[in-house]
Amino acid sequence: MIKNIMFDMDGTLIDCNAKVFIPVYVKAIRDAFGEPLGGIIAKVAISGAQVMVDNDGSRTNREAFLEYAKPRIPMPMDEFERVMTEFYENDYTAVASVIKQKPAMINVVSALKAKGIKLIVTTNPVFPLAALLFRLRCGGYDPAMFDFVTSYETSSYAKPSPDYYTETLRRLSMDPANTLIVGNDEKEDVESGKAAGMLAYYLTDTPIPCKDARFKPDFSGSSEDFLAFARTLGR
Repeated sequence: MIKNIMFDMDGTLIDCNAKVFIPVYVKAIRDAFGEPLGGIIAKVAISGAQVMVDNDGSRTNREAFLEYAKPRIPMPMDEFERVMTEFYENDYTAVASVIKQKPAMINVVSALKAKGIKLIVTTNPVFPLAALLFRLRCGGYDPAMFDFVTSYETSSYAKPSPDYYTETLRRLSMDPANTLIVGNDEKEDVESGKAAGMLAYYLTDTPIPCKDARFKPDFSGSSEDFLAFARTLGR
């Protein structure tokens, strides 16, 4: 019986293409901080994501990122965090222009919440929580509908490592056998989720296939298909 559901964000809960999002995100940083500082921060923000993807669990992704940023950003790290917090509270709103809502998935979350199923957002935790909550709100969600949202402050791994899901399962005391991962990326969601022992639903609205996939999803279909599936749960 499915008691817990993990949702990817981009391409799953919201319609947001990374190739469109990143240039807008970079421009927002450059506009907020001016040059040359804005260019430096943007470069570190983008390249630092890989450091978090490669994190080995010995520290949080936030700590890994700040360690990487320290010799590259011309200011103390506490000041850097302060100005970036202000950025995410103000200038980051520019990314709203490239986020589209997915009505079927909004209905999914409402239906599942009413059934008492635990709902977790497992977007890749390479951003602060404030940035992720803003994108959820742009997608038409009340973040309070979710029991937990992974972020760089709390995660010590990132996709596609199965350890990212295992860590989240352990943190929330969830049995993988009763947990479903829903996502549109066959490698980062299906492969890694299955490797962590979960069931997987491959969302096919904007699929990202993996040619070397070792695991097949347990279920697959569009957002509308998943809405119909969600309505059958808990019966």
